[in-house]
Amino acid sequence: MNVGVPSDRDFQQADDSLRVVLDSVFSSGRYQWSVRPDPLAFLRQWWLSLQQWLASLARNHPDLYVALIWVAVAVLAGVVLHASWVLVRVVRGATAPPSVSESADRGKTPDAGWFRAEALSLAQQGRFAEAIRADFQRLILELDARAVVRYRPSKTPAEYVREPGISESDRGRLTDLVHSLYAFVYAGERCGSDEFAGWQRKAEWRATTH
Repeated sequence: MNVGVPSDRDFQQADDSLRVVLDSVFSSGRYQWSVRPDPLAFLRQWWLSLQQWLASLARNHPDLYVALIWVAVAVLAGVVLHASWVLVRVVRGATAPPSVSESADRGKTPDAGWFRAEALSLAQQGRFAEAIRADFQRLILELDARAVVRYRPSKTPAEYVREPGISESDRGRLTDLVHSLYAFVYAGERCGSDEFAGWQRKAEWRATTH
């Protein structure tokens, strides 16, 4: 039996048929490939470049490399110490009762009016952070008089934000004031006359009740 040798035309037809089949398969949705954007690609490239630069620096300039490492360690230690100092101040300040001037009447608990006067007196002396602390105490005593919050000397400022008697709108305003109090009094953020004036504007409002 003679078997014919395939011609070039036969090969071309088989190739065309295979191409049609492959095109139909790869045109389906599962084979639609696309390059997904990688938002972290830049960071990875930067980190790789930094590693290569440090390796090159260590090979070519070992003394400079060691000095750079010590500078980085010193900066990191400074950041950790500063963060620890701020944390200690916040924790201690949050649980400590507000300071009362020695000019207060002996045996008499200062009321909201006294703290208002004390805040203004401290502001006139340029002690604006202390003035804000006294004015916050004035605000809490006023809210206590309206039965919005319950004053307790042992409470932290943040605990008053969770009082059930505060409306949702006033809760947001009080939260903002507490954040400012912590920033100015305990975290050491700059506090001048403008900051104190802004505090006074935000701290004067007639609280609403449910």
